[in-house]
Amino acid sequence: MVRNIDLVEALLLYGAESILENDGDAKSVGVPSLLPGVESLIEECRRDDTAVLAIVETEQQFQVLSKIRKNNAMIHVRQQSAPAPNPRDLYESIGTVEIQPKGFGGSSGFGTKAPDPERTPLPKHCVVLCSTEDQCRAARYMGMRVLCMTDNSLADAVIDDGDWSSICMDDIATPGSFWLNPPHPRDDEGNAVDPIVVMERYERDVESVSTTNNREKGGTKGTEEAVDDDYLAAILADMDPL
Repeated sequence: MVRNIDLVEALLLYGAESILENDGDAKSVGVPSLLPGVESLIEECRRDDTAVLAIVETEQQFQVLSKIRKNNAMIHVRQQSAPAPNPRDLYESIGTVEIQPKGFGGSSGFGTKAPDPERTPLPKHCVVLCSTEDQCRAARYMGMRVLCMTDNSLADAVIDDGDWSSICMDDIATPGSFWLNPPHPRDDEGNAVDPIVVMERYERDVESVSTTNNREKGGTKGTEEAVDDDYLAAILADMDPL
């Protein structure tokens, strides 16, 4: 019996710590230094026509990875716009590329299914490599598989010290060495979630905090304006009988 194996459609390197030595923030960035195994994973992605997406936190890290991209058009680099656990950067990243889904057939091509039209990668066929629990949380919200450098209960697997050379793309296929079935968007307790609703919730919270801070900063000015309004109201009240 031949069983279908779903290859990874997009590999997401989430956060500079999961990609670069010293976070890519060293003063000398002439020669980018990748973590062990990153380059070999990128080469495997090139072989399999798998998209490689990198999300980093700072402008300097973005510039470092942009140098790598010049030598490998398959790497798509973006600077973080919504810190984890907001999954927006993951959501928007996979929307920037299109892949050619692979068909599946049995022995000698019997029953071969023609490839689907080009499309963006499906979250359930994306794998995230990251370094923090919040990044794992964001990946789970999106319904993506996630491997993390640090031990936590949200990751599908933990790769100590980010030694990505211990894995290959076949390990993170579905089924592979770490899981058997594709995931679904879920929260910490395993409850189903809608990634769009999660994004909107985090962004409302950020907006609410920002509004509160602005009000606190403008508190003195607001008090002065209130006093002026009361004074004007008193004058107008005195004028009413006239």
